[in-house]
Amino acid sequence: MEGRIVALSCGIYSVLADGIIFKVPARGLFRIKKTKPVVGDRVDVNEENCVITFIYERTSFLKRPVVANLDQMIIVQSLTKPEFSYSLLFKYITYANSNGIKSIIILTKSDEFNDDNKVKEILDVFNTLNIEIHIVSNKTKEGLDEVRSIFANKTSCLIGQTGVGKSSLVNSIDENFAREVGEYSWALGRGKHKTKEVILLPYQNGFIVDTPGFSSLDLELYKEDLAMYFPGCYERYEKCYYPNCLHISEGKCDIKEAVNQKKIPEIAYQEYLKISQEAIFKTRRFYK
Repeated sequence: MEGRIVALSCGIYSVLADGIIFKVPARGLFRIKKTKPVVGDRVDVNEENCVITFIYERTSFLKRPVVANLDQMIIVQSLTKPEFSYSLLFKYITYANSNGIKSIIILTKSDEFNDDNKVKEILDVFNTLNIEIHIVSNKTKEGLDEVRSIFANKTSCLIGQTGVGKSSLVNSIDENFAREVGEYSWALGRGKHKTKEVILLPYQNGFIVDTPGFSSLDLELYKEDLAMYFPGCYERYEKCYYPNCLHISEGKCDIKEAVNQKKIPEIAYQEYLKISQEAIFKTRRFYK
């Protein structure tokens, strides 16, 4: 029987098959092969022994959060509480690009943010980069009708900081989900964890993947990889004159030319330079 793993708790997998949730373990053979099923996997379940016997080939895989077979990554960030961060957003998008997954941005808490100029700046930056972006309020329901349509027929992973409103967004999309909602801590300067596990929630012939939040993201990419997968670079990387161009001091760089022509926003390029400084080289380079 073929099904989809929708949750994992204490070594027991919840597998959705034929509209029924089966609670089953996985065969010990997976441990011998040094692999194991994860949430999102398409699997076969032996109905007689009630055990997962086979994992189908994955179309995508994330290490953090651990989830497989995603169609798109929905990056959720708040306009306030916690404070909006270009750096974190660009890291998330780079992370999605490096895993071959489409990214979409949803900005929450529009009802608590009154700086229209800042909102316009943010929209202009990501529209210039051709990255889909939406603004919503889980309280006033602004933008929710438009957002609901992006989840249809897709497996969509919500990712973002603790406290930005991921679970509130899920509940606003469909109140039947009733996900437990965290809150923002002024003392800690960040959100309080509520979602503890990765779980697939069936929605409009697809799944919404709710995930635990985290306050930072280490890309674990070399400088050369960052130069390929960073937003704006991802589409133009092969047009640079030099192989492994880092878009910093090299001549005939298509990325720097795109920045000069305002096809890549200066804000994005400055964030790229900042993040690149934190990364290490894959290949040793010699400079005079």
